[in-house]
Amino acid sequence: MLTRVGGVCLQRAYYYCSSCHTGQLPFDRESGLGRGQLSEAVASAVSLLAVHDSFEEASRAYEALMGVRIDDNVIASVTELAGQTVVEREDQSIAACREDRQPPASETTTDRLYVSMDGTTAPTLDGWREVKCGAVYWDDPIEGHQAQYVGRIEGCEFSGQRLWYLACRHGLRQAKEVIVIGDGAEWVWNQSRLHFGRATEILDWFHASEHVWACANELYGQGSKKAKRWASRMLKTMRYQGGKGMLKGLRRSRRSRTTGHDALDSLIGYVCTHQERMDYPAYRRRGLDIGSGPIEATCKRLVNRRFKGAGMHWRPENINAVVTLRAAWLNHQWDPLWQAHPLAA
Repeated sequence: MLTRVGGVCLQRAYYYCSSCHTGQLPFDRESGLGRGQLSEAVASAVSLLAVHDSFEEASRAYEALMGVRIDDNVIASVTELAGQTVVEREDQSIAACREDRQPPASETTTDRLYVSMDGTTAPTLDGWREVKCGAVYWDDPIEGHQAQYVGRIEGCEFSGQRLWYLACRHGLRQAKEVIVIGDGAEWVWNQSRLHFGRATEILDWFHASEHVWACANELYGQGSKKAKRWASRMLKTMRYQGGKGMLKGLRRSRRSRTTGHDALDSLIGYVCTHQERMDYPAYRRRGLDIGSGPIEATCKRLVNRRFKGAGMHWRPENINAVVTLRAAWLNHQWDPLWQAHPLAA
């Protein structure tokens, strides 16, 4: 077995059952060794390198640090095995909570909890697949800004449950205010209603602004002065009067024009759908965030930086395994993860 101090030869008891034809190595299970030839400390170290860079680079980095070369295929196998174990344990915990109708115990509390979700893509052997990402974040009076992340290739329903579970662990039920910030994707608001029913829903300001600018450019020409003036006027209305005030201005603009009705109708429909999430004057008075920057940063930190390297093509289950380990590191849960012996499961 390779340890931090070099190779160690182990002798341990092996028990075989002639009835069920299975064998056991109790030492491997209790020590966390599992079926591999890396000590748990070495496995943790190479997995940590692997969640930050490619398996090949993790192999090079470990050799540079420790003077011992571990093949990148071994690192991939160990990292993916540990991640798959954590994935299974997380799924079992969430399923148990849903079945018992009991949320997990809260590890932290806050008066105001933000919840956000979005998706990004990663290259798989079957083409590009969406990795649904979620984040909960809050401001701690002592520790400052705090955030926790989840990510997985999975359906919307399971993604919503995973984010609900994470939010419960960080004060969802105790928080006086819960705020869900998202873009215009329908699945985001469906999951918000299903799992965060009492939350204040906010449409991301910058996504709303993009729709205003798209309409302005279609009405007056891409980048024209008239387009800039019109968009600036609408954004000012949106900022100080919210979605309802903006709708009045858009409808007046449509009545006064003989062209551009399609562009205006599209924007009017968008604002009608989200006007209850566009009360920006009220959000500003309450001191709430109105941008989805944190979840966009989550997509970059959790997925894009690790899974979109040149030539990378992943099996979806391996993305889920590695992204779960990467989230554990970002969530400051790396040591508890390895204390649970993921390789010996």
